[in-house]
Amino acid sequence: MNRQLIREDKINIDDIESYGKIIACLLKNKDVIIMIGSLGYGKTTLTRNIAKSLESEDIITSPTFTIINEYNIILENEESVLRHVDLYRLESEDDIDSIGLYDIIYSDGVSIIEWGDKFINFFEKPYYILEIERLDDNNRNFKLFIEK
Repeated sequence: MNRQLIREDKINIDDIESYGKIIACLLKNKDVIIMIGSLGYGKTTLTRNIAKSLESEDIITSPTFTIINEYNIILENEESVLRHVDLYRLESEDDIDSIGLYDIIYSDGVSIIEWGDKFINFFEKPYYILEIERLDDNNRNFKLFIEK
């Protein structure tokens, strides 16, 4: 692994909107972010704020049961798509292949993947890893890495 820490931030959940803006500013076409964090740590909330920062007017919801939700965004001053993926319920790379995930996430747009660490070898480098650690009820530690 060639993982490089880009930034580490301790964020109060009341400030997660501004953190979403920080992450959104880093993104470019075909970027993949793999979010790592337990249930209830704010992965979907952060995704909602990233999408909002990318001018999405869509209602961002958890893709736990749909596996993939797509939202219209503006990326690099052009219309694009943000894919919000949740691999929590999938059990094998065969499950990933059966939904055509590779072709979906590596097409134009940005993909944010919850529970992607379950299948980390599936993803092509480079990609971002965003680790979310719960410090207490109101505070999280975010570590953003690039995996090259």
